[in-house]
Amino acid sequence: MADDKSSGWRSIIPGVELYSDSCNVYAVSHPGGTIFINAGTGYWLDDLPARFRPPFTLLCTHFFRDHSAGAARAGRQGMRVFAPAGELEIFSDPAQHFRERKTYIIYDNIWDTFAPIEPTAALPAHDYETLDVDGLAVTVVALPGVTPNHAGYALTLPDSGRRIAFSGEAIHSPGRMARIAPLQYDYNDLGGAVNAYWSAGELRRGAYDALMPSLGTPILEAVDAAVAALETSLEALCAGRPLERELLPLIGEDTLERVTDHVWVEPLAEASSWYLISDSGKALAIDYGYKGGFGLRPVPTGEKNWQWPAYSYRARRRVLLHGLPALKRQFGIDRIDVALIGHFHDDHVAGVPLLQRISDTQCWVPENFAHLLTHPEAHRFPCNWPQPARIDRVLNLGESFTWEEYTIRIEPMSGHTRFSVAILFEADGKRFAHTGDQYFFRDRRWPEPEDWPATEVIQNHVYQNGATVESYRESARILAEWRPDIVITGHQQPMYTDPAFFDMVDRWGETYAELHENAMVLGADGRHFGLDSWGGWIWPYRSHVPEGEPVNVNVTVRNPLNEPAKLTVRLVGPPGWSGTTASVDAGPRAEVSCDLSIHPSGPCRRQPIAAELSVGADHFGQVVEALVTVGGSQF
Repeated sequence: MADDKSSGWRSIIPGVELYSDSCNVYAVSHPGGTIFINAGTGYWLDDLPARFRPPFTLLCTHFFRDHSAGAARAGRQGMRVFAPAGELEIFSDPAQHFRERKTYIIYDNIWDTFAPIEPTAALPAHDYETLDVDGLAVTVVALPGVTPNHAGYALTLPDSGRRIAFSGEAIHSPGRMARIAPLQYDYNDLGGAVNAYWSAGELRRGAYDALMPSLGTPILEAVDAAVAALETSLEALCAGRPLERELLPLIGEDTLERVTDHVWVEPLAEASSWYLISDSGKALAIDYGYKGGFGLRPVPTGEKNWQWPAYSYRARRRVLLHGLPALKRQFGIDRIDVALIGHFHDDHVAGVPLLQRISDTQCWVPENFAHLLTHPEAHRFPCNWPQPARIDRVLNLGESFTWEEYTIRIEPMSGHTRFSVAILFEADGKRFAHTGDQYFFRDRRWPEPEDWPATEVIQNHVYQNGATVESYRESARILAEWRPDIVITGHQQPMYTDPAFFDMVDRWGETYAELHENAMVLGADGRHFGLDSWGGWIWPYRSHVPEGEPVNVNVTVRNPLNEPAKLTVRLVGPPGWSGTTASVDAGPRAEVSCDLSIHPSGPCRRQPIAAELSVGADHFGQVVEALVTVGGSQF
């Protein structure tokens, strides 16, 4: 195909053309239409050559403004636009992104202010997904680096059969990236370089015939050598940083470590995934969250997951597949049959929707928090992953169930979080208890039994997760009754118990209660909302209704008295809003719920409302809030 100098497009290889803009804009012609990769300024849209066959599709590798500014215009001109799923909020609502972004006292230096200023109605490009773009198969390649959710796109050219990857900023030229500064996500780290190193490995494992960088020159030969040289450069860049240096040799590793013949653990998952292997060759995972971090390995200088910055926004979190290569290599198992969840926190569940999309994994969840996974938008308890999971089986508390040849029982367990369970089962002649994040100890690796007296419990309760004075007494009772031989947890090595262990957790239960009873008003005669001080909550926490419609919610409140009382609950909003009132009877310290509604006065965006609580003639104020959006296209 001849170059079109008048329009600025030039041929790279048959079927691929390039427009030099604020980034490289590529065009892939195929029988079903034309795919453009990255939008640049959008000036290339002024006069597209007639040889570009519609329909047109735009694929964006990341949100950086020099790559994405033209995406809004492309959408207005009728193009279908895809963006990495983890960056969709930035593309679709940059104004909200900038409202949320703090610009004083900055200690996070991630480049998320280099975002588009105009919204784009983009579709999600999910990691590992193969998009059917008008008959051409395009695979989304996870390439974290300059942004945590940076993506590439791989395809096979119809005419030549060459496998190529549009690699964004993952590489500029042999041994180099275009810019290193975006790899410093926080204040004095280089976690993005660890991400970039992992992505270089992904490009090598892809064995592509050519790479098409968004900044730099297309790499049409010696592709593996070019990427290997980048790995060497990144190793040198991280050599003076102990944490990053020690992570580099680990991040490509995917292996399972044996606990017993049928129980294995993934040592480098952020929250440990534990695998129960059946005689029939199936795998059940207890929890499935993020890849990355040191997992169960010793940490050199402080702990940090290499995937993300410290501050939590959706665009700063990403789930990558993990455990599956090891299951295939070590057991010949190519999918996870069931993900059994111990508590709802994102580092334990974020990967479940990905597993369900990739291999239709079943998700089994205890009844006390299943609703938190199916409706993350409806609550604001800490550490909730925003993507809903499909719940295939809801498990009753205190009851046993079977998976393959195993019998498993779950018991309610609060402390680290109210929405948690202990998972109890037997395998290989041993009793196991999975306690999630309930217990942490001084040594990252569990000591041998003879070292137990020297080990101390680390306080790991989070009050906003929900906590009661009896939390650790109750979990100690569960462990004492079950008497596990091995305790497995979310973030530490398996623990082989002895009588000293059970004495220690029992002692901690008493200490935990005494500490709080001595430091806080929790007596029987006091007026209080319990150890966690929750007045209640509103479900759903986030509501989005059309203009002119009421907002209907369910409000749960607590009786702050140690005696039966009538509670009056009123839903309140800003001036002009009209809310309803309900009166409910509540037992001592009881939680009770009622349905209420409020009529907004007009359109709004994330307007807070509150539930006001009175007990008899005593007012306790607006004890709980929720957010309401009226009108508009999104919450």
